[in-house]
Amino acid sequence: MNRLRVDWGLLGSVRVPDGIRAVVERRLAALWRLLASRIDEAQPCEGPCRSEEFALSLGRWSLTYEVDLTRGIAVVRQAMHGL
Repeated sequence: MNRLRVDWGLLGSVRVPDGIRAVVERRLAALWRLLASRIDEAQPCEGPCRSEEFALSLGRWSLTYEVDLTRGIAVVRQAMHGL
């Protein structure tokens, strides 16, 4: 898997500005490049293989996400502004 896709679909009505989305996607892409090199060396997962939930803070935005290693998708689960 060369590329990580970011799934923003679980946020519902939360509006994350395009600039924040772009930064999150760049940072997660860098993380994926690091992980992908190690995933290729490991044995493949049988069935779903997901990470625990992680947090990412950007200025006044706080986002939580998990990485689906099997499908190469980062699922953004929550985004909060002003914390």
